Amino acid sequence: MKLKIRVLGSSSAGNCTLIWDSKSAIMIDCGFSPNYIVPQLDSMNMNISFLSGVFITHTHSDHVNKTMMKLLNRNRIPVYCHNNIKRDLANKFVTMGKGHIPGLLRSFEQEEIRAGEFSVSSFEVPHDSTGGCFGYNIFKSVPSGRKKITVATDLGYSSDVLSEKFMDSDVIVIESNHDLDMLENSGRPQYLKDRIRQIGHLSNNQCADFLLQVLGRSSKLPEAVVLAHISQQCNTGRIALQSARNALSSKGYDSVKVVLSYKQQANEVVCLE
Repeated sequence: MKLKIRVLGSSSAGNCTLIWDSKSAIMIDCGFSPNYIVPQLDSMNMNISFLSGVFITHTHSDHVNKTMMKLLNRNRIPVYCHNNIKRDLANKFVTMGKGHIPGLLRSFEQEEIRAGEFSVSSFEVPHDSTGGCFGYNIFKSVPSGRKKITVATDLGYSSDVLSEKFMDSDVIVIESNHDLDMLENSGRPQYLKDRIRQIGHLSNNQCADFLLQVLGRSSKLPEAVVLAHISQQCNTGRIALQSARNALSSKGYDSVKVVLSYKQQANEVVCLE
């Protein structure tokens, strides 16, 4: 029975990652409208009712879409978030806070959450969003053992503590947001460039260095690394891909597949067996 991972889209225009098997599915973030997400699910012979839950990383609008939240409510799909961002999420999306739909907005802290066939835990990452920003470890048992998928599409900088959360993953979804030279020469105001560099997003170089740190501390290599949140103005897929591949190759990690994600296009499906 295959476990599958697909980034339905990832950029400042929207973010959504789908993880599923034959019995259930979960999404990490829902930053696109139903007009985009529903056809994507249809193309994989899946509908919204198949979702066991949606996990929100933070409340920026490219990760939570208002109309998509309404659709989830109408279909009674649970929305999970860390307790730190529950109030902000409920305030921004009134339907999530209404008492007549009890139990659809579910918060947690350190515990591991069960959603369908998946066990999910969160960890905080540095990013400038109200209530904080969180990555997720998703676990699923398959015939070959317990698989681990780690998703973190927004993090301003890496740390030793963070690398522990990524260790021994079978698939890593991580941002490779910008090329340093392209950002510097982008014509963006200085405050925005500073924000991106300091607390907003990882550069290609930071992503590559962080991957080497994680893999160097792991007892096994991931089968795939998916590069997410690639800037449309300050990066290209080619540059991001080459940066990650060069870094991995420099340490002999050529067996690790590196996969791109796209702004408004689902990427290739990564399968675990």
